[in-house]
Amino acid sequence: MTGRLFRLFRLHSVPRRVQALTAVVLLAIIVLFTVTGVALLDARAALRAIGHDEGPMVVATNDVYLALSDMDAQVTNVLLTGAEDAWLCDVDMDDEPSEARRLNGGGWGLEDGGPSCARSLPRYFYDIRREDAQRAALQAARLAEDDPVRLRTVQSVLDGLHLYDQRVQTAMERGRGADHAFGRLPEDAAVEYRAATKIMTEDLLPKANNLTLAGAADVEASYGDPLSRMKSGRIWVLVLGLAVLVALAGLQVYLARRFRRVISLFLVAAALGTTALTVAAASLLATEADYVQMAKEDGFDPVLRLSRTRATGKSLNADRIRALLDPADADRYDQTYFEKSQAMLYIREARDLESYYAMLDARIARYGGGSHPVSFGGYYGVEATEAAGRGQQAPVDTLLTRYRAYQQNDRRIRELARAGKLDDAARAHVDPRWHFLSHPAFRQHDAGLDARVVRHQLVVDRMVRDGEGALAPWAWLLPASALVIGALVVGGVWPRLVEYR
Repeated sequence: MTGRLFRLFRLHSVPRRVQALTAVVLLAIIVLFTVTGVALLDARAALRAIGHDEGPMVVATNDVYLALSDMDAQVTNVLLTGAEDAWLCDVDMDDEPSEARRLNGGGWGLEDGGPSCARSLPRYFYDIRREDAQRAALQAARLAEDDPVRLRTVQSVLDGLHLYDQRVQTAMERGRGADHAFGRLPEDAAVEYRAATKIMTEDLLPKANNLTLAGAADVEASYGDPLSRMKSGRIWVLVLGLAVLVALAGLQVYLARRFRRVISLFLVAAALGTTALTVAAASLLATEADYVQMAKEDGFDPVLRLSRTRATGKSLNADRIRALLDPADADRYDQTYFEKSQAMLYIREARDLESYYAMLDARIARYGGGSHPVSFGGYYGVEATEAAGRGQQAPVDTLLTRYRAYQQNDRRIRELARAGKLDDAARAHVDPRWHFLSHPAFRQHDAGLDARVVRHQLVVDRMVRDGEGALAPWAWLLPASALVIGALVVGGVWPRLVEYR
């Protein structure tokens, strides 16, 4: 038996040698196309992670945080302005409030000759953002269906949201019952508001933030490993493509010498096809790596960073209102405000809000001075550094200028509160005309962040779309090319083997 196997694989005859060389060429072709296919699958996996799976899940969980912060801001604004009546109003859906009353935040008025109740815009905004939070949480749950820990966290957020609603409702009812002045919340309403705030700041927001952080780590893993394999796969494609060409050249030389034929057109066509496909595949992998990196570094990372900045800003704005509504805990709220400000734009030397205000002006002025030195950290520090690297400092400079304007208004509010002018401090926090809206400085800063998020999200969408579009033909092109090149190799040697029959 052993002797038969030995004789079977002996290469003492010409046909055996031709068959062996052909087998080596075909095996090299199979390995080349297998490695190419795996590298392209890695490219598809990386794009899918950023554009369809882990990436959207992270954005969804951050949307939960953003929506919760916005809900909290609506509640605090209403309690600050004493507009609980319009918040609690239950109107028939067919009764449309007049535009003038809606713009003033809703309330009691006369319509069709009698009293009517119009639910305020803050309540409408609150309900919309509540639906947004629930929708984003459910989307995160669908995308994380294989992660029981994350699913339990999502369920906990939804349960906590119900408890928060109840506390807010009670605070509104007690605030309305006391008919309090602008910026002066009755003690029993403050107790309920404090409980609602505790649910929001110590339970809902931290859990939403943890979901975002866990999702961001998943994106890093889902993006980094395939990208590394793509880059190494490109090198292997070039090496294996060269190996196939060497094997084809060896086969061609042997056939030319043994059968006295100068060239085989089939083998030449196979070599040309292999060269074209190797170059095309290597070029595609390089392009796909660029698509993936741009989608991640110029799209997803800024989207997540700026979205978190925006969500932190909304929560920070609510902390300022909390300090006015609940002066008994003002020091704690001020400390929380300071910590969130540092998360947005970190100044190492700042020890409290007063030093932060003073140093903030100098740091932002230096950044806008022409050379754009980045002497701060936090979300804005990363954004400013990356913008400087891309030569796109102007949009970040605008954002920082708006952030400084908002902090300057906050400093004014704090000074009024310390002087005992609580009513003026409360009014300085809201829009001078429409009290149900936050101060214009905050809204401009928030709108600027939102516009940047949309811009970077477009980069994600475009890079993922272009990358997947470039990969689409290769689902059939790669196996078809392998079959054609293999057939050309067989076609080149078959006539020589037939001569020995």
